Amino acid sequence: MRGKIVYTLAAVCSFFMPCVTGALPYVSAENIYSPVQATDQKQSESGVKIIIVAGNKEFEYIDRFITPSDFTVAEQIERRRINAPLEQKIELIDEYIRNGADYKTAITVCFPLIERTVDEIARFLYVPPENSEVVYKNKRFTATESKSGRALDENRLYGSMYYAVKYGAFDKIKAATVEIAPNLTQSELKSKLVLRGAYTTEYYSSTDARAHNVALASSKFDGLRLEPGQTLSFNETVGERTEENGFRKAKIIVNGEYTDGVGGGACQASTAIYNAALSAGLNVIANAHSICPSYCPPGLDAMISSASDMRIINNTDNDVYFSVTNSGKKTRIEIYGEKNEYYIEAQSEIVERIDYEQHEFTDSERKYFDESADSGDRLLVAPGRCGYVSSTYLVYYKDGKPVKRVKIRSNTYKPTPQITAVAP
Repeated sequence: MRGKIVYTLAAVCSFFMPCVTGALPYVSAENIYSPVQATDQKQSESGVKIIIVAGNKEFEYIDRFITPSDFTVAEQIERRRINAPLEQKIELIDEYIRNGADYKTAITVCFPLIERTVDEIARFLYVPPENSEVVYKNKRFTATESKSGRALDENRLYGSMYYAVKYGAFDKIKAATVEIAPNLTQSELKSKLVLRGAYTTEYYSSTDARAHNVALASSKFDGLRLEPGQTLSFNETVGERTEENGFRKAKIIVNGEYTDGVGGGACQASTAIYNAALSAGLNVIANAHSICPSYCPPGLDAMISSASDMRIINNTDNDVYFSVTNSGKKTRIEIYGEKNEYYIEAQSEIVERIDYEQHEFTDSERKYFDESADSGDRLLVAPGRCGYVSSTYLVYYKDGKPVKRVKIRSNTYKPTPQITAVAP
């Protein structure tokens, strides 16, 4: 109620009942001690002077005579015996304590300015606690050491001041402190840095340009933190797949066919992140390719382009963290967070296989044969790939046993024809 004058029912009913706890309205130091009155202060008749030792510093409280600024303040000063002799003040303080008031409430009735000194000591002694924080170093997430803080034991200090005032023990008083525990300790945070899911993808047969693109795209997720409820966009995280952004030309899928384009291989990176997120129990939104890529089973790919994104939603109650390791044309994605209740496995089920067609063409332009080739010689230009109708499931295991199976996708992939060139 600082800064307000509040009259209780008892105060209204009886002007002459100042000794009943609760009957006296609270008037803060700010109300009765303004900068204007400060110049007109003199030491009170109480003679109270207290030295408080706080750490390596001493603070002094001297009881001051307070000049009222108006009738209302004057009335409260009279009722609360603020300018009264020490014996009368002690009498009123004891009355408050007998009626259940704490030391602070009781002593600041008669000594309102003492709160300023205590507040100053509290600010001097306060040391905030330090929470444990996640640090990512050498491909490992670790938790820093947490530290306790320190705060003034205010109730104890007011109690010491009360006894100093009552018994005249005006020797130095030592201000005690209490420990402030951090909100998040190192051990608590470590329990939230458990490996939730992982996925490894390989691209040994890829060109150096394509391998570079897979590693570059996936590396953008290394060390990322995803807060509870936050959505992570692949396109926003990786950026445009352009040469200016470091990507190279490699094969990409456009309209169901392979063609050269900048950024080829980025879809393998998104697929690896997609599968890691599924195994970590996160919500993932992704589209499939028009033809099934060779680097994953049907239904487990994540196609990205300027018009198609992959989004990961952290549906847990804690932060999750991404670690990416690229080495020797192999990428491993690991996701850490609070331990998952289940072990989750993604399963692909082929519902239907669609055979590919076989196409032949005469290489009249001799793109594949020189003059030494015999007429009718054949060369396989592109192997055929079957199409698929697939269903994708997440199987949840607990204590090594499957407990549920949830369907998450149905996809249809086009076949690609086998193409053979024939020498003219």
